[in-house]
Amino acid sequence: MSARAGDLCELAIERLAAGGDGVAHLDGLTVFVPRSAPGDRVRARIARVERRFARAEIEAILEPGPARREPPCPYYGRCGGCSWLHLGEAEQSAARVAIVREALERIARVQGLPEIERLPSPAVLAYRSRARIAWAGGRVGFRARGSHEVVDVERCAVLDAATETELARVRAGRPRGEGELEIRGYGERIELGGRSLVVGKDAFFQANRPLWPRWQELVAEACGRGERACELYCGVGFYTQALCERFARVVAVERSPAARDARRNSSAEVFETACEEFAARELAAFAPELVLLNPPRTGCHSTVSDAIRAARPRRVVYVSCDAATLARDVARIGGDFRIARVVVLDALPQTHHVEVVAVLESV
Repeated sequence: MSARAGDLCELAIERLAAGGDGVAHLDGLTVFVPRSAPGDRVRARIARVERRFARAEIEAILEPGPARREPPCPYYGRCGGCSWLHLGEAEQSAARVAIVREALERIARVQGLPEIERLPSPAVLAYRSRARIAWAGGRVGFRARGSHEVVDVERCAVLDAATETELARVRAGRPRGEGELEIRGYGERIELGGRSLVVGKDAFFQANRPLWPRWQELVAEACGRGERACELYCGVGFYTQALCERFARVVAVERSPAARDARRNSSAEVFETACEEFAARELAAFAPELVLLNPPRTGCHSTVSDAIRAARPRRVVYVSCDAATLARDVARIGGDFRIARVVVLDALPQTHHVEVVAVLESV
């Protein structure tokens, strides 16, 4: 029996997929079900059928899985901000580790993967210091799941107190028309790890404030010590000065205006240029012992992975926010490196997003 859009069916949720949805099977067809939990038995309606998979929406939970909980947020289900508020923290963390392991084994074809470590967030609610909000029709809050509609949100369970204050300030201003903006619970200077960091108005910065110190320490420790290090996609320099304290010479590369903040935040030689151009032109000649990279979700360009492979550093530390592109890039960097360490950070609790630190060593 083939599934069709509109069909009602019973599904048993087996696990969680990289996009956050639960995975079930119906007559051999893989079905993705948002807001489901492993062990759930649900009545769901097929929303869309593709050649190799289908998507369905829960109409009723017939039997909840052991990790399912009551979401600690009245807006959950309508608001698109969080995807895993219905899951206990242990299940969320285990799922992130499983997602990273599956990507490295399936996409990068890594054999003998070391035991994956986990760095938990000190706070699982009220941790987020940055968020993008929207307004329309008198409502101020977050976009609805799978829609441009705005869900009116008075208080958000994951925003920290300072960022919650910013949300309240925007709501009190009753913005007219439609729009969106990023709110931050910090200014243009942050004290972190005994250092003062300048963070420009439009510069990216990690959202989980309670995790910042341990996150920075983890990456610095993973980099080790030596003579020459190169940091690609350095942003404002979240890791850069810590790297300068461990290596005699550090070059850092960032194509956005955040490079100007990185110059103020560190003693590194900062190049405001595309990493693809720098890596192809300069990396091999610089001969770094370490390459640290923290690319966007799309991963690094093949030019960068090719240049890293050609430069043959002793160690590569790759900070990634997407398990699939991390695995792809690990495969591109090649077989002259082995994965020595993998740490999954619970950087965005209540969501399916992963943050990974992978340490590759030359063989």
